[in-house]
Amino acid sequence: MTADLSTASAAPGDLEFVRRFVNTLDIEGGTDEFATPSEAAAWLDDRGSTLRVDRAGLEQLVEVREALRDLVWARGTEAEGDAVAAVDAIARRHPVVVRLSTPAVLAPSSRSGVDAVIERILGLVAAARIDGSWDRMKTCANDGCRWLYFDHSRNRSRTWCTMDLCGSRAKMRAYRSRGREAASTVRP
Repeated sequence: MTADLSTASAAPGDLEFVRRFVNTLDIEGGTDEFATPSEAAAWLDDRGSTLRVDRAGLEQLVEVREALRDLVWARGTEAEGDAVAAVDAIARRHPVVVRLSTPAVLAPSSRSGVDAVIERILGLVAAARIDGSWDRMKTCANDGCRWLYFDHSRNRSRTWCTMDLCGSRAKMRAYRSRGREAASTVRP
């Protein structure tokens, strides 16, 4: 989704890495930057994590990606408990440690490779939940999109990844629906 490159969707600081990680799957466009282990390794390499990704590592990355997308999507719904439990289960297998350097961070444990990437992501999510910025991370209300974006609006009311794409389409569907409803209530 090319519209995603705008600053309107970007998350602050390192949280942007998490947003881009989840958006490696473009549901609407049907593309997956993690389709193969080598593609996942190339994506990570472009972001400073040079490592080898095997099939098992790819499966772990995809599991984390989809669990985080579900966690954001389920916020405030009955599904939220299950989404939190899924991420917590992953976190138990990938613990992070506290580093009291300046600034203090939740960092990967002594692991390397894919485990370290997953731990970095979980540390960033935990820090964002603690400082409240995670609440501004949202998924597009279009179920065919579910793109992650950071809601920069003052009242946190943004609904769509972009108004140019999903928002515009939703408004057009609502307009047409109202037109059909009005036409069906008109009597000859």
